[in-house]
Amino acid sequence: MVWLTYKSGLFEDSEKYYRKALEILPYSEEARFGLVLPLSARGRWDGVISIYEQILANNPGNTVALYRLGTIHYNRKEWARALKHFQKVVDLYPFDYDGLLMLAWTNLQMGKSREARVLFNKVLLYSPNDKSALEGIGLLR
Repeated sequence: MVWLTYKSGLFEDSEKYYRKALEILPYSEEARFGLVLPLSARGRWDGVISIYEQILANNPGNTVALYRLGTIHYNRKEWARALKHFQKVVDLYPFDYDGLLMLAWTNLQMGKSREARVLFNKVLLYSPNDKSALEGIGLLR
């Protein structure tokens, strides 16, 4: 029911149902990840951030929440905040492609050229023709 209301575009109703699910199961990560859907569809990004922070308060190693929170901060040009989240993803999963790539771009945005180069090159070890990593390396020349 909850997912169907979201898929039907009934975002306000969907949000209510996910919040009700959280009343019943207050530690449910699934309900929190579900709540993010109608919030983001309605552009309520501060609410999305709050939900991801709640997930991380209960489970500091949740790489999905870490990565998504890092992405929000990156898109807001909040480089230091993004760096913290992407660094933790890579610390937990040193060979995570997405985490490495976003950590590289965040370092580049912060002017940390040496760190960015190392990270882009790690991405290229996994995907030698990766357009994003090659673009990043090109910007470092």
